[in-house]
Amino acid sequence: MTSLSHEVLQDKFRGAILGCFLGDAFGSGFEGMDPDRAMFHMSILAKKVTRKYTDDTDMTLALAESIIQCGKVDPEDIAKQFSLHCDLSRGYAIGTIKAVQALRAGLKWGEVARVVFENGSFGNGAAMRVSPVGLVYHHDLDGLKESVIKQASITHVHPLGQWGAVMQACSVALAVIQDPKERFKKERTIIGLREILWGGPIEYIRALNKIEEMLSQGRRLQACEVARSLGNGVEAHLSVPSACYIAITYGPDFCDAIRAAISLGGDTDTIAGMAGAIVGAHVGEKGLPVEWVEQLEDGPRGRSFAENLADRLFESWREIHQTSSG
Repeated sequence: MTSLSHEVLQDKFRGAILGCFLGDAFGSGFEGMDPDRAMFHMSILAKKVTRKYTDDTDMTLALAESIIQCGKVDPEDIAKQFSLHCDLSRGYAIGTIKAVQALRAGLKWGEVARVVFENGSFGNGAAMRVSPVGLVYHHDLDGLKESVIKQASITHVHPLGQWGAVMQACSVALAVIQDPKERFKKERTIIGLREILWGGPIEYIRALNKIEEMLSQGRRLQACEVARSLGNGVEAHLSVPSACYIAITYGPDFCDAIRAAISLGGDTDTIAGMAGAIVGAHVGEKGLPVEWVEQLEDGPRGRSFAENLADRLFESWREIHQTSSG
């Protein structure tokens, strides 16, 4: 269990939520590009951040709201929050649009996941939104795994989709317990991920082995090498490991991590959003670039709302932790 002060932990909660927001917003302008094109366009845009977030942050905020209201991960309430708050104009994939529309039409949450994909989706949608679960269960990895799969099952019943969310949430949790003033503890993170992924799909074990091998080379791999080895697609097993590698390799430098995630091309908003959540959970809001944060949209569910939500989520963690400790 972490020995960090509550002040530091609260800052880490803010860092993770805003880190996802930043990575998602910054990365959305590069989606679908190959690594070379993404790097070229990024060099032109320099530090400019696209202000508006996409479905990644939209669903993250809705999930956090549900945890705050229920004090736990409750799939029925999460589905209700998705139905109420998901803004389908924010770049949602067709599968998620149909799932949300099905919820709004009154379909029970346990039936929605197979509306679009009969055998379940193995996309990264359950992983991109899962950082709030990693935050509130950073003290309880067994509870984390169970809760992650619960929230994933609303839209993703395929094991690859669910375990991608487990890997992402665990990465966030392991980042929370690390000292924000120190570099990312690579070996400790790999060990933690290996323990929680044991018994899951072999694709994630293989990806973790690749990450360990890549880290052992003692250099940062080129974007094309990372994309070729770990992937950059919308599939969970071809994007979550990439985000984890980027976070482990480039943290605690948030800006470098986001640029590296975007340079992979492909599903840039989601990969950058996931990497941003992990690094943000490590360095906290104080470790985020102020000039980037200030450029984020700040409407009814914008930057200020996200900051306040992170604070309320932290208070929920304190209650959950006290209950589990008692």
